[in-house]
Amino acid sequence: MHGAGEMISRRTFGQRSLSQAGLVAMASMAATGVSLADDASRIRWEVFSGTGSSDSPSADQPSDPLEIAMRNPYGIEVTPNWIYFSTVDDHSIWQLSRKQGTIRRFAGTGKQGYSGDGGPALSATFNAPHEIRADSRGNLFVADTRNHCIRRIDAKTGVVITLAGNGKPGYGGDNIIATQARFNQPHSIVLDPTGCIVADTLNHRVRRIDLRSGLVRNLAGTGRGALPTSHRTANLQPVFGPRSLAIGPKSIWLVLREGNSIWRIDRLTGKIVHLAGTGEKGFRGDGGDPLEAEFRGPKGIALDSQQRVLIADTENHAIRRIDQRKNLVELLQTPYRLKRPHGVAVIPAGSAVDMTQDTYLVSDSENHQVLSGV
Repeated sequence: MHGAGEMISRRTFGQRSLSQAGLVAMASMAATGVSLADDASRIRWEVFSGTGSSDSPSADQPSDPLEIAMRNPYGIEVTPNWIYFSTVDDHSIWQLSRKQGTIRRFAGTGKQGYSGDGGPALSATFNAPHEIRADSRGNLFVADTRNHCIRRIDAKTGVVITLAGNGKPGYGGDNIIATQARFNQPHSIVLDPTGCIVADTLNHRVRRIDLRSGLVRNLAGTGRGALPTSHRTANLQPVFGPRSLAIGPKSIWLVLREGNSIWRIDRLTGKIVHLAGTGEKGFRGDGGDPLEAEFRGPKGIALDSQQRVLIADTENHAIRRIDQRKNLVELLQTPYRLKRPHGVAVIPAGSAVDMTQDTYLVSDSENHQVLSGV
């Protein structure tokens, strides 16, 4: 049972009510007789946000997440109090309150552009922001993809600045000040305690911005679009279309969209290790060795609390999961017909008292909605 202060909404999503626990009511699911077994075929999927139409109203004021347009959602970031989404077609960042269960536009005007540095986030313009990440202080970092830069929104003031890049595509070298560096459609970012790591997609590189010195350096890639050789030093190996990143204590996880494969960079040794995908386009291998599986234009990546790797297998219109302990890849079946899903994220088990399992979030991008699965 929730106390009055914990209950956030009477509106139900199918059989379950939104709750402070990442908007998942596990007890409601159990009452319906739905098995909570940890099995890919038993995950229960529901619409989390978006009407499924790009023509629905947007929301500059807190609104019901099921009644607003999510125009081509991509990135998802989960924090203790908020869930953030980036929408590519209306060039905006959205903030959903985990306490109140409402969503509002957090940054962007809904129009394409590159303006607003030094001012409030809601007055700034972005160009197809693909991903967002929050640091421990709540500052939000944005991969402003088609502006070829990384921007930051200050948690206290709401002011936007450009952290790296100058708005022009290209590559001008590394070991230079971030605002003088050039990027080419950066799609993904992750944060470590002192840096912002960037998938610099069309430069075929992974780069790190040191947040103390302001310098950019190369972590992986040579600028050549080709597959790396496993167990070699990452910054001496090519990476083919790095599209998405995830980070853990020991590794940086990397999806190569053009390379149709998933890799891991060891943070201690700097070596890159092959995790999944043959490199050939296809859709096979479920139930078997991840290295023998085929993907087609994979994009989003996230790790759950058991260190299983979720992959948005975008051009196969599917979500797949790599179980590292069992050494197999599996298809996460949904009752929805996905259309080019891009983003995946996890609300971890135990992040609130009524959460006994992870909750998966999926940006079903061209269906203009976000799904949740438990």
